[in-house]
Amino acid sequence: MFEIERIRRPLSRLPLAMILGLALMAVGGVLDVAIHFGPADHHVHEGFAWEHAAHLVGIAGMALVLAGVVVHGVRHPTRRRRAATQGGPDSNAHR
Repeated sequence: MFEIERIRRPLSRLPLAMILGLALMAVGGVLDVAIHFGPADHHVHEGFAWEHAAHLVGIAGMALVLAGVVVHGVRHPTRRRRAATQGGPDSNAHR
């Protein structure tokens, strides 16, 4: 039970798009491994469309993770901006 809480707590702070993207990437990876190590003959490439579909699922997951990162970055200002607007260090200081 303690291990589940250790995993759930950081995931709850992530944007929903990132969580869905990570799940999609995991599904795509499992599909990719299942297709490549499946019973099909690898020299014939009978399941060529299935290989592409598994890769497409992984790429869609990556796009969702990237969208979640961008949305999270846009919604939450950087520390430097926050410090300057809340009376922190002088924003015009020499760095």
